Amino acid sequence: MNRSAQFRELLKSPPFVCLGAHDAVTAMLAEQAGAKAIYVSGFAASAIVAGQPDVGQLTQTEMFEHIRRICRVTKVPVFADADTGYGGVLDCQRTIRLWEEAGASVLHLEDQAVPKKCGHFAGKQLVPKEEMQAKLAAMLAARTDPNFFVVARTDAIAVTGLNDAIERLESYAAIGADGLYADAPESVDQMRELVRRLKPLGKPILFNMARSGKSPYLSLKEVYEIGFDYALCPIEPMFAMHKAVKEMMEIFMREGSTNAVADRLTSFEDFNKFVGLDKAVTEEARYNNLVR
Repeated sequence: MNRSAQFRELLKSPPFVCLGAHDAVTAMLAEQAGAKAIYVSGFAASAIVAGQPDVGQLTQTEMFEHIRRICRVTKVPVFADADTGYGGVLDCQRTIRLWEEAGASVLHLEDQAVPKKCGHFAGKQLVPKEEMQAKLAAMLAARTDPNFFVVARTDAIAVTGLNDAIERLESYAAIGADGLYADAPESVDQMRELVRRLKPLGKPILFNMARSGKSPYLSLKEVYEIGFDYALCPIEPMFAMHKAVKEMMEIFMREGSTNAVADRLTSFEDFNKFVGLDKAVTEEARYNNLVR
């Protein structure tokens, strides 16, 4: 069973979280922690790859390489942000082919207009739903693995309202999207209405558990009880890294040593074990000994 098929199996036993990973190390940590799937956020990728905000500056091929590095070190399914597909229908087709080549198993395509923005930023604009339907149709036709899972995302709640968001997702479901995702609902009531009207479509419904965005912060259990099937924890690992590294560097620059934070540092030996030094040394010795 490949990873795309594994992801579809996960959807048969909800709920679960796709835990955010912004590089190879956090992907390995997520899998070690027991994550059943990993999420590669465009917001995080923009920051990690380019040091830029999530306003549509990262290119298709930059994101492809970023996803591929994460997929190389993991065995669980990887859900990778595809933004707006990076252009028109032909660009969307290239995107899904690249994401499959990178090793991803899931993507979401959104109906924002260029320049796109993080779903929790102000100033978003939408494309007509017919344009999004064409992109989805082209993308679905281009996938080579029938198990690869395509999620249709709408950002309409903040732009044209909840009713339009639901109507858009209904139209995307009719095109054949595998899953549905309305980003940034602003209340539990909106979340309940999304579920009430979308559940009859029979498509898994995704919720974004970003702690500091526009949506209520609920536990996975609470999200599932409302009716969502699975969730993203997309950027919290990056925020945890930012805070920890920022504090360590400030302390070092102020005090001239890491003594004050020594108990918060992984040891040299433990980190080398984590990244597989023992295995690499053993493997190297095995082959060198063959020719002696």
